[in-house]
Amino acid sequence: MCLRQLLQSSQLQRAWRAAFLKHIQGRHPGAWRWTHSGGGPYRAVIFDMGGVLLPSPGRVAAGPLELLQFDHGQSNPTYYVKLASHQLILRKKPPGTLLPSVHAVEREFSIVGNAFYLMEYCPGLINKDPSPPGLEPSQRQAIYTAMKRVLCKIHSVDLKAAGLEDYGKHGQASSVTVKQTGKLTEFMCNLAWDFPVKKRFQIFKEMLATKPLMGSHHSWSRPQSLLRTPSMRSYVTSTDSSPALASKGALIFSPEGLSPRVRELYQQLKEFMERHVYPAEPELQRHQASAERWTPSPLVEDLKEKAKAEGLWNLFLPLETDPEKKYGTGLTNVEYAHLCEVMGTSLYAPEIFNCSAPDTGNMELLVRYGTEEQKARWLVPLLEGKARSCFAMTEPQVASSDATNIESSIREEDGFYIINGHKWWITGILDPRCQLCVFMGKTDPHAPRHQQQSMFLVPMDTPGIKIIRPLKVYGLEDAPGGHGEVLFEQVRVPKENIILGPGRGFEILLGRLGSGRIHHCMRLIGCSERALALMKARAKSRVAFGKPLIEQGTVLADIALSRVEIEQAWLLVLKAAHVMDVAGNKAAALDIAMIKMVAPSMASRVIDRAIQVFGAAGLSSDHPLAQFFVGARVLHLADQVHQRSVAKMELKHRS
Repeated sequence: MCLRQLLQSSQLQRAWRAAFLKHIQGRHPGAWRWTHSGGGPYRAVIFDMGGVLLPSPGRVAAGPLELLQFDHGQSNPTYYVKLASHQLILRKKPPGTLLPSVHAVEREFSIVGNAFYLMEYCPGLINKDPSPPGLEPSQRQAIYTAMKRVLCKIHSVDLKAAGLEDYGKHGQASSVTVKQTGKLTEFMCNLAWDFPVKKRFQIFKEMLATKPLMGSHHSWSRPQSLLRTPSMRSYVTSTDSSPALASKGALIFSPEGLSPRVRELYQQLKEFMERHVYPAEPELQRHQASAERWTPSPLVEDLKEKAKAEGLWNLFLPLETDPEKKYGTGLTNVEYAHLCEVMGTSLYAPEIFNCSAPDTGNMELLVRYGTEEQKARWLVPLLEGKARSCFAMTEPQVASSDATNIESSIREEDGFYIINGHKWWITGILDPRCQLCVFMGKTDPHAPRHQQQSMFLVPMDTPGIKIIRPLKVYGLEDAPGGHGEVLFEQVRVPKENIILGPGRGFEILLGRLGSGRIHHCMRLIGCSERALALMKARAKSRVAFGKPLIEQGTVLADIALSRVEIEQAWLLVLKAAHVMDVAGNKAAALDIAMIKMVAPSMASRVIDRAIQVFGAAGLSSDHPLAQFFVGARVLHLADQVHQRSVAKMELKHRS
């Protein structure tokens, strides 16, 4: 029997219509199901009373036929077909004239004048939560990897070769070949950036080894090739992505996108925080307020040994600084950012893992610029946690935010350098374990502006170092390290204690500050996350004016705004870390300046909202919020300097 005869068979149509109407009585109208239970073979089935056929290429084995129309997919009605042991999905083109934006089924398959598409039915779950919940990290990674491959294949289709040029809206991202120019690229870049940002997981694993295209949007791709990095809005004007850098250039939004080794470190760190650090906080806070506060806490020293035994030690040194992993764990800036965020949830955690400032900056400085003799004497004890250090730059008599204002003098005399200067806000100098001061002063006031300063390694037991007083931050002493005002009077240091050489101070300063700013900002993300968690818990547990705080509109608004601001800062920090990894600190100067502007102000606002929800308790030492706020406010001081830098780079870029 031919298809035309089947279509014209009134007896067949009446039989199916009767069976269908009988079967759907009493059922929800959105779940139409009809069944053929005859024992004989058949050649075709009529769907939806619209004359659409499901033809069989030959005789079909006897057995029941079950049909189910899905509630969703109304732009192209979709059906489940169970035919003997086969399960299929059929999508049908709706009648009438369609808008250009509607998915055109006829591009997929067409027969007997009425378009439909037939595919195998694949049972599974649809997760709107991108986590997705209930799966192991390895399973999630497999899902994300498969999704990446499918997305890349879709966007590498040659539309002309496939005969699909006339379908859909021109410029629609799902229907075009990824090109390197034009508005189409901009649309595609925005789409590719929005997707990973909103879902917070790693979309692309590798960077292209070639230079990216320059412009307001980067596609970083070739026609008919897999995309390897998310396109993003960028102000980097020169990026030399060598293969060595490309291998570590992944922008990772979720810890689950980290490599297995780093993911294991991340999990170890979280578990250590839960088992040891958070439970120890009340005791550490009591010690910090006691008469013995200027003596290091024995509990901290004990936790440091535990952390070292578990390999959670010296995690901060970036891979480009220590490519042979001689001194640290060899993490990229992006990888360490995820771990640093976790450490930022506790005031005491960074020191416990030997990842606290100013030691981290000083250790990286020694790895980058120190001689072998300097490393042996100073770097090794710092890496082992047997010594602490400080960094002396800020001066009370000048605006030290402009480091060229520094007045401390350093002159050469008889194989020594003689240092004279007045410094203050020298963090860590009051710690009895502090053995080294990295000192910045002027060796040649007549040299070009940025070549007047030099840096020296000054042993703390050198005669002439006089601590005038400890300085309090909003009444807090930050013992045992504290912040000191210090006089350096006729301090003699050997010539070999100079770092790199005379006039290299600014060069060293910029190299030292890059990674340190990432560390500060990621810790601020961590303390903001904890402040938000505390705010939510408090709001759920307290009642005011007849209803829980969590039902008050202002509290809900504060929670929502805090989440949005944390996410914005998180993404900007990760982008800065990413540019540092693939292009270096110099190319990331704008991104670093932007995060230094954004992160402290964001953290201050989030913590302030949490304090507001806590009321008077938020101001006390019973909770970490007050100290969180002080720390964020201190880092807030540099905002104007970084605003100036961002504005200058923006104007230069635009011109």
